[in-house]
Amino acid sequence: MSAQLKILHVASWYPSEVHPSLGNFIERHVEAVATACEVEVWAPVPVRGSAGRVVKMREKNGTELREVEGQTFTVRRLYHEATRPQLVGVARSVASVASKMDWTPDVVPLHVAYPAGSAAVAWAKKWGVPVVLTEHWTAYQDFGAVPWWRRRVIRDVVKRADAVCPVSADLREAMAAAVSGMGQVHVVPNVVDTARFKPAEEETLAGVPVGATRRRLEGHAMQRLLHVSSMNDDQKNITGLLEALSPLFKANPALKAKFVGGEQARLDGHRSWVEAQGLEGRIVFTGPLGTSEVVKHMQTHDVLVLNSRRENFPCVIAEAWACGIPVMSTDVGGIREHLPSGLSERGFLLPAEAGETEWQKAWMQVGQTTWHEESLRAYAETHFSMKAVGAAYKEVYLGLLG
Repeated sequence: MSAQLKILHVASWYPSEVHPSLGNFIERHVEAVATACEVEVWAPVPVRGSAGRVVKMREKNGTELREVEGQTFTVRRLYHEATRPQLVGVARSVASVASKMDWTPDVVPLHVAYPAGSAAVAWAKKWGVPVVLTEHWTAYQDFGAVPWWRRRVIRDVVKRADAVCPVSADLREAMAAAVSGMGQVHVVPNVVDTARFKPAEEETLAGVPVGATRRRLEGHAMQRLLHVSSMNDDQKNITGLLEALSPLFKANPALKAKFVGGEQARLDGHRSWVEAQGLEGRIVFTGPLGTSEVVKHMQTHDVLVLNSRRENFPCVIAEAWACGIPVMSTDVGGIREHLPSGLSERGFLLPAEAGETEWQKAWMQVGQTTWHEESLRAYAETHFSMKAVGAAYKEVYLGLLG
C-alpha cells in the first residue's frame, strides 16, 4: 500500500452541465477526502438529446482539475448518451475509462448506489480493492415506493459493498430495514466547507461598526429568517412553513424572510400566496443562488428555518451553524442527531408536521434566547468540517485495508 492512499470516487450524482447542483454535497465529501488522500472522481452523466450535445459538454468540463487546500485532483464527468435501461450507458461510460487505466486505486468509494453502483462494484472487484458506499438518498425511508427492478439493483450493490457510510444514523436504520446483510456500517456526516461558511468579517466605517456587525453588537432582536432548499414542496413543505410563519409576520411588522433556492417555475405559486397575504417585500424568493451568495445570506440573517417532511441531515443546517446562526427545524430524519428536541444551544427542534401554534411558541423562545456564535461554529467545525470528515473516511479506508 502506498504512503498516500489512492482513492477513486465513483459518483452517481455530481454537479455537471446537465444538473449544476445535483450532488453538490458529494462534491464536498470528495474535497474532504482530498485533504487526506490522493483522489480522482468519475461521475457518469447521462445526456438526453443529440450526440453533438454530449460532445459539447465533454469539451466544456468533461475533465477538470480541482484544487483543495493545496491538493490537486481530477474530476472526470463521463457524459454519454442516455440509454434505456440507464445502467447500460453508465456501465459503458465507466468501462471507457476503466479499461485504459494505468494505475490501481486502493479503495473505490461509491456515492449513492444507483445508477453507478453496479459498474463501480464490478471494476473494484476486478481490481481486488474494497468498495465503500456513501449513501445520501432519502428513498430508503420509503423503499417500497422505489420500482422493484431498481430495489433489486440497489440491494445487490449495498450487499457487495465492503463498508457502508450513511450520512446519518436515521438513514442507517432505514437502509438496514430495506437491505438485509449489509457489511460494516460507519455513520459519516455531510461536509461543510468551514473556510467559506463562516461568520461575517467585522464591518466598520471610519472605525464605527456598521451592518451585521452593528446589529450583532447591539444585540438586535431576531428579525431576519432564512430558508435554503430546493423548494420541493412535497419534501420541504414550503406551503406549510409559509402558513405557519404568516401569523408571526402579521403580528410583528419588523420580521422579514428570504427563501433561497428552487427553480422559478416552483416559486410562482408561493409568490402569489405571499402577495395575497399582504406580505410582499417582507417574504422574498430569490431563486437559485451560488455558494458565495448563500454564505452572505447566512451571515446577514438571524436564524435558519426548515419545515421538511423527510430528510437525512441537510447540509444547510451545518452551514448555518458554521456561520454562527441557530436553526429551527421539524423533527425528521437524522436532524435530531445534532439538534436536540425543543430549545437547545443550537436552535429549536419542532415536532414533525408542526403547525401555526407550535411555530409561534417555538419562535417566542428562540427570540428570547441569547445565541453564541462561537459555540455554534465550534460544533460545526468539530463534526462537519473537511478536516473532520476527511479523517473519518481515511480511518474507514485504513480499517478495510488492514
